[in-house]
Formats: sequence, C-alpha cells, structure tokens
Amino acid sequence: MADLMRLLRPRLLSSLRLRSRTPPPVLSSFRYDFSTASPFAKNSWKRGTGNEKPRAPILSLLIPRSFVVPPLWRFPRDPRKFFHMLWLVLKIRILDLRTLVSMKFMSMDKSKFSRPRFQAGKSAAVPAAKALHIQMSKAMAAGDKETLRSICTQELYQTLAGAIDSRPRDVSSKWELVCYEKFWRYPRLADWKIAFQPVTNDGSLVKQAIVSIASVQRIARYDDSKGGVLINGSERVRHMVEHIVMQSSVHPITYQAGPWKIWGTIPETTYESMIQHIEDYDILATGFGSRAR
Repeated sequence: MADLMRLLRPRLLSSLRLRSRTPPPVLSSFRYDFSTASPFAKNSWKRGTGNEKPRAPILSLLIPRSFVVPPLWRFPRDPRKFFHMLWLVLKIRILDLRTLVSMKFMSMDKSKFSRPRFQAGKSAAVPAAKALHIQMSKAMAAGDKETLRSICTQELYQTLAGAIDSRPRDVSSKWELVCYEKFWRYPRLADWKIAFQPVTNDGSLVKQAIVSIASVQRIARYDDSKGGVLINGSERVRHMVEHIVMQSSVHPITYQAGPWKIWGTIPETTYESMIQHIEDYDILATGFGSRAR
C-alpha cells in the first residue's frame, strides 16, 4: 500500500494545491464552488423522474477545504500560528455543519415536516473504508483490474491499471493485513463533506469521507518462472498511517447514495499546506466568480 500511494502522490495532491496562480483552462469550465448554495442546482433539481440511480461523476475532484487535522501537539508552536490554525479548523467545521443541515432541510418534503431523505451515513464510513482498503490492496497485489474498477474512481483506476501493466509478467505479489494498531486514535473519521458535483449540470451531489487508518502490512513478491518462490529481500512489513479519501454519488431528487469508491489518500494537514490550499482556492473561486458575472 505504501508503494501504491507513493505512485499516486502527484495526482492525489493536485486537487489540494494548484500549481499555477491562474486557474487552468480545464478548470475554468467547472461550476463555481462546491457548496449547497450553487445557483445551478435550482433549476436542475426538477429534472428526471426521481427513480434514477446516482450517476458516477465525469471527473473526480477532491472537495475544497478537505483536511486531515493533526492532533493539537502537532500544531505550530508559534502561538499566533497555533490559534490561527485552530480558528481555521473551527471555521471549516462550522461551514461543514451548516452545509449538512442545509442538505437535510433541502431533502425534506416541502408540503409538511418529515424525516430528511438525505442520510449522511457517517457511522458507515469507517467500516466501508477498512473494507475497501483491504480490497484495493489485495486487488493491486493480485493485478485484479476488475475489482479495482469497481471500487476506485475512474482516475485512480487508470493509474493503478497502468502500474499493473508495467509489472514484469513473471513476478506476482501478495499483500496481507497483519493487524490494526494505535487503537486509541485510529481508525477515525477525519473529515466529511457533501457538495455539488462539478462539470455535470443535473445538480448531482457527491459526499466525501476521509478515514484515517493505522495498520501493520506485509507485502512480498514471488518469481513465477521458478515455481512461485519468494524473491529474496522482497518481503517487507510496514507500519502505516493512511488517510483514505472515499467519494459517493448522491442523486439530487431521491438522495439515494451510490457505493463508496476510493479516490486516493492525502497527507496530514500542516499549517503551511492549509494556508496555501485556502489561498489557492480563493483565487480559483474568484476566477470562477468573474467569469460568471
């Protein structure tokens, strides 16, 4: 899993930090913002019969302001930066809560007070992440593309499939989850968000969960040309902490959620990366706003 995520790191970080201060042309056609206040949703929610299943997104992007907040003892030691980061985290959490409450109200029957049709399903995120983490790791080791296609976003699948195709044909791998560890802190739901999908014009939604998992993993490679013997020095045992991003499409009328799919992983957030992300997102949002006017 460690080698896998190192391979993906350039793509996984691309949604967190823009490389240019000017919004790239491909992003300029995206819908402004990912919030429930998107003006595109007002008319598009009336489309369809309400029996449709949630569509898979055309392009999977990390929802803005998605962070893995470190424990307080890893906050900056500078008091000014410490309290600034604490304030930013609190502000983002309040925005996430407001979005969730808004979504609950929007999914209620307008003619009477009723139970919201939208269900966040936060309690199911951690078990789903653990199961998908095992499935993806085993499928990657075994070269099982069909399983990867079913549990990963399209962009992640293409990257993993390319890595599988580049392997030597006479070498196979085996991955094993030895155990979970650090039970006082992991696994945990590090972040949860709901937003409108970019690119599409039908008001489709996407919910996103980031789950942190600490585990001990073993991976080994075997030489099939010699009867499947273990390649000397290939067996490794690693202690890993991974922050797994999952996304699920949500239908804008029925609020039925599709299956979770793995988007990738992101690193733990630092003060500097948080500031950079917020600055880049503000520039991107300003660019979208000027085009919309």
